[in-house]
Amino acid sequence: MVDVLAVLLSGLLWSFLIGDLSFVNFFIGSTLGTGLLALVRRRRAGSFPRRIVAVINFFMQFMWELVLANIIIAMLAFKVRPRFYPHIIAVPLTVTSDAAIALLSAAITLLPGTVALGTSEDKCQLYAHAIGASDIADARDSVLRIEKLILRFMT
Repeated sequence: MVDVLAVLLSGLLWSFLIGDLSFVNFFIGSTLGTGLLALVRRRRAGSFPRRIVAVINFFMQFMWELVLANIIIAMLAFKVRPRFYPHIIAVPLTVTSDAAIALLSAAITLLPGTVALGTSEDKCQLYAHAIGASDIADARDSVLRIEKLILRFMT
């Protein structure tokens, strides 16, 4: 996660040094920062590029999940007699760090129809409220998909 922040900061630094905060300058600075980090951290040569790709993959797939969740909630809103299926679900967690659990909670709360309620004391279960899916397993699987994406770059 520190590597990703370093790349983002290098993109911002480059943009400020150029004097123009634009997407092109931010992209060039981030690319240069990625190259510099890859040169400096040779001992973990394969992990940094893998994490960058995983972050981009997380972002793209999360956006897709966000679009789908919005469509489902919009369809419920426009129905004359919508059938809500409210569930409180317990999702077994694979992530262990507080940062990963916080990111997962924030990500699923951003999805319409899902709200993270908290974790168990031993941080092995995440509790969430979900509507829209008639099957509890489908609601749990959607949270587990997001967790799997987070695991790719947070481990």
